[in-house]
Amino acid sequence: MRLLGLLAILPIALVQGGAAQSIDLAVSGYGLSIGNSSRFSGIRMNAVDERVERVNGLNLTLWNPGTNPAAIYNGMTLGIIGTKARRIDGIALSGIGVNARDRLRGVAAGALGVGAGSLTGLAIGMIAVDIRERARGITLAGIWTGNDEQRLDGLAVSPGATMSRVVRGGLVGGVFAASTEGLTGLAISLGGVYGAPLRGLAVAGVGAGGTDIDGVAVSLGGIGGGTMDGVMLAGLGLGATERIRGVAIGGGLVFAPEVKGVAIGALNGLYIDRIDLEDFIHFKLANRRFTGLSVGLINYTAHLNGVQLGLLNYAGNNPRWLRLLPLINLNL
Repeated sequence: MRLLGLLAILPIALVQGGAAQSIDLAVSGYGLSIGNSSRFSGIRMNAVDERVERVNGLNLTLWNPGTNPAAIYNGMTLGIIGTKARRIDGIALSGIGVNARDRLRGVAAGALGVGAGSLTGLAIGMIAVDIRERARGITLAGIWTGNDEQRLDGLAVSPGATMSRVVRGGLVGGVFAASTEGLTGLAISLGGVYGAPLRGLAVAGVGAGGTDIDGVAVSLGGIGGGTMDGVMLAGLGLGATERIRGVAIGGGLVFAPEVKGVAIGALNGLYIDRIDLEDFIHFKLANRRFTGLSVGLINYTAHLNGVQLGLLNYAGNNPRWLRLLPLINLNL
């Protein structure tokens, strides 16, 4: 009798029409829905989500979703295969992937990956995370996260590659970490790091580069850019097409048309342009003006305002007999 009394106060609706078909047990608009209800608040369980409008609460989908362009999920969404929606606010977990065409706010994870127009929160993909417009928060992916149209305010991490158009935060990529229009913050990669420009801290295994580098850049290989301001440490060498200001240490070479600060390298102000059977070793003289301290095996500048320490030191603005000197040269 008690069961019959409970059922008497529960509106039970069988909704049929188009793609929607469900059995809904609800009190004051909240309850349990089994089937493809288009709008529901509470616990909703369905085989295939199609033409869903809005679900508030827990949504469990067993199979691959159908056409779902307007769906809005608020709460927790669990998809055995996948979740497809216009907007997701809350937690979305799926066996293969999660896709929110407009925006995703909260936490989303999928074995294949997560895709969204914009993200505010955390997205985790075993393969990839693709946020097309703007990501605010953290993205974690096994192979790839980001794209050249995305703006990132936060952190992107992948053993493979991380990329974003503009970054305010950090990129950590195993193969490379790159920003096509500017990175402010942290960039780390065992392979390469690139920013256009790059401002902050960059740590790379193979090489780091940017249109301009402002901050600290460390690379086991090389560092290259248009301008470099700050501290640059490179195992093989570093060079700028315009200027270097600060401390530049390159195992092989340090060069730029203009250098102001401290430069330490085997070759400072010049580099080997080519090696052939006619000239054997052909050096390219790169430095027009040097201000500060230059330490290396060979130091070269067309105009020196400072000190050179090395095996051979050339300062083009000294008197002719003082231009090329061993051990030390100076012009103060």
